[in-house]
Amino acid sequence: PKLFGKAACMSPAFQPSIVTSVATTPVHTFRDKTIYIDNGGDMDDVKVAFLDWSDHFSARHWWNPGYWWLDSQLQPGIDAMKLALDMKGIRYEYMKFAGGRHNERGWAAR
Repeated sequence: PKLFGKAACMSPAFQPSIVTSVATTPVHTFRDKTIYIDNGGDMDDVKVAFLDWSDHFSARHWWNPGYWWLDSQLQPGIDAMKLALDMKGIRYEYMKFAGGRHNERGWAAR
């Protein structure tokens, strides 16, 4: 937090040690910082498609599978991080994209 003023978490794999670090860091460390977290995955009735052909047929990214399961598996860590941020009163922006894939094409679309 001392080096950067902004953080964009596009592939937010928040492990317990990272959440604990945020929860135990003095709140003033995060003052004037911008934190953005986003995640795709399953949401209510919208599920990530098992296969999206667009992930595989592009000149730039011939293999960009957009793992259909990954964002849904990352959600518990995101929820823990949001709780830690909320408990400390740290401002952040969180966006959830129903059915969003976990790859560069999905992140660029957001």
